[in-house]
Amino acid sequence: MTLEQNIYNGNRAREVLDNEQFIAAFEAIEKELIEAWTTSPQRDLEGRERIHQYLTLLKKVQAHLVSTLETGKLANLEVRHKQTLYDKARAGLTSWTE
Repeated sequence: MTLEQNIYNGNRAREVLDNEQFIAAFEAIEKELIEAWTTSPQRDLEGRERIHQYLTLLKKVQAHLVSTLETGKLANLEVRHKQTLYDKARAGLTSWTE
């Protein structure tokens, strides 16, 4: 994936993670699953395991979005760093030829 694609994807991930409806939905689903797990009978091992899997999946979705966001931030830093090096090299060449 190119730096530009990583930046684009990171920006889209930020939009999702900062979206109040996504945040509210994520929190509501997490709360619902935790409530279902805490009120489920201990003998219902299969049901409790399924709830645990749902919680794990929910956290993986969030972790993936955060990872995409961080990758985008790093790609943006790399692009800016390369631009700075290019600008310095160009300035050095200009002053050397004068």
